[in-house]
Amino acid sequence: MSLPSYHLAVHPGGSTPFRLGAELSRSRKCFVLNVSSSRSITTCALKTPSYGGRSREKINPRDLFTFSYKFSTDIPMSETPGASIDEYLHNRPRIVGAVFPDQLKRSKLNDEEWSVHLLPIQFLFLSASPVIVMRFVSKSNRKEYPPNVPGHATSLLMMEVTDYRLNGLDSNAMPSHLALTVRGMLYPQREGRKSLRGHVEMTVGFNLPPVLALVPESIIRGVGDTVLRQLAEQMKQDFDTGLAADFKKYSREKLTERRTSP
Repeated sequence: MSLPSYHLAVHPGGSTPFRLGAELSRSRKCFVLNVSSSRSITTCALKTPSYGGRSREKINPRDLFTFSYKFSTDIPMSETPGASIDEYLHNRPRIVGAVFPDQLKRSKLNDEEWSVHLLPIQFLFLSASPVIVMRFVSKSNRKEYPPNVPGHATSLLMMEVTDYRLNGLDSNAMPSHLALTVRGMLYPQREGRKSLRGHVEMTVGFNLPPVLALVPESIIRGVGDTVLRQLAEQMKQDFDTGLAADFKKYSREKLTERRTSP
């Protein structure tokens, strides 16, 4: 978290402590996600907009407001016979259901992708309802792992937003250029306390729609920073509480299966 995700949701769901770093600029095109003291992920440039591309004219990246955030999570999990974190991570429908529990707001598109309706967002006097498509890909036995994944990770779940749209905005309020990137990963940590670790990086870039043309740049930056911060808090909580509770349920189900099997 996705990683995951998720963007521009302004309704915070709690005050769970988390590690969060931010980089905010008008023209910056690169940001770094620190996975450990010796590893990092660097993402440069924004993804080609798949939504908001009503205008086909080229735009200078320096004309985009760009906001970037990343966070890490570490969810304690106690493995039991028959209930391993590796097997749990490979159950992608279950992971999606734990992070996005409202069945009416998510739908499966194929074996790897789900469409998710997020909470409405508020940006100054504008309100919109984001819809994202998230892709979940499972890896194991260190095959095709990204270089930043620890060597001890026996399984890996990679997350990425592949498409997005904003509902509820009229033409004067819709940015003509909007680019969103969300990438994340989850993997088991077995050294010391067993847990499920995750890292998520997010970037959104947009130019100002006509209705916001006269708003001072400092206000746009301040509001954008607040919106992304609240998004990260909500996303972190959804991962922490949803996955922790569901893994306990998963362990109980596996225990029942063992007791009732001949």
